[in-house]
Amino acid sequence: QLSDVDMARDFHTLGGWGVLVALLREGPDSRPGAGPEGEDELAVLADEVRALAAMAVGTAAGNVGEFRRWALEDVSPAVAGVPSFAGGPAAGPVTAVSELTRAFASELDRRSDLTSEGGTMAVMPSQSNARYRAAVTFRLRAVYALGALLRGNPAAQRAFVAGGGPELLVRDALGTLSSVRGPRTDASLVGLDRKLASKVLSLGEDVATDAALHAEDYGDGGDGGPSPGAIVGSFTTEAWCDLALRMLSTPGDWIGDVAARGVKERALRSASALGPGCAASTGDDSWGVEEVIRVRSEWNREGSGDGLDPSYRRELLELADGVLHVL
Repeated sequence: QLSDVDMARDFHTLGGWGVLVALLREGPDSRPGAGPEGEDELAVLADEVRALAAMAVGTAAGNVGEFRRWALEDVSPAVAGVPSFAGGPAAGPVTAVSELTRAFASELDRRSDLTSEGGTMAVMPSQSNARYRAAVTFRLRAVYALGALLRGNPAAQRAFVAGGGPELLVRDALGTLSSVRGPRTDASLVGLDRKLASKVLSLGEDVATDAALHAEDYGDGGDGGPSPGAIVGSFTTEAWCDLALRMLSTPGDWIGDVAARGVKERALRSASALGPGCAASTGDDSWGVEEVIRVRSEWNREGSGDGLDPSYRRELLELADGVLHVL
């Protein structure tokens, strides 16, 4: 229903926006880990609800420009009675951007807890495939919602960067890609991990490109907020550049050659946009060149039986050549 502009506007007027934002907050039932079957089912349901809320946030806010202000609208009064906000919200206003950012911070805190208990960041907690799938799906929907709130919205982008959002996103994506899995792991979960990392990289590319191309809409940072250059810089750190290179190296063993090719194609576009900044942040003037050449070689195998349509092959090779030109 929120895909309709008038419905979305009425939903907000009636106070529904605050309810959606409240549903994004993690409750005790969302914490992953081993537990009785009933608790597992409750955790899956909790994350499914959060995923639907994030989808609704993205659908509503992504309609028209007038709704972009909702990204930073303080909904503290609306969430005061929500159990997951018991004890008072975190310092500062409660907004859609802050709650979505908080979701990734919570995931990183969980991994940190595992490390402090003698594990490593790369070890997956003991949980069912359904529970893991629900948790990653929620974060996928959260990235979608962030995209709807941030794209073309300088104020929201500045708030997101000021709140450390880019670092949280990329750390979550890299940590997910580094997850250690056993031989019986469901291959679809690996594909879900890659999809999340790919979506994160695409969002970083879009925000950085926004700030670079429309710097006049951002001000100079004189009011204490991040400048356009600082926004671009926050998405071209060594971690973001590492994510781009890792996505260019996506193997087809787990997710299939077609899916891996799509991930690499999107990563190439991101590498083109982030490349100059990555060369500067890493101090490597040839950043990404070797990886792009390797991908191009994979695609330049006409007659190899890889199933690529000739015209699509040409498009991919032209894309790789264009990225090499930029790099």
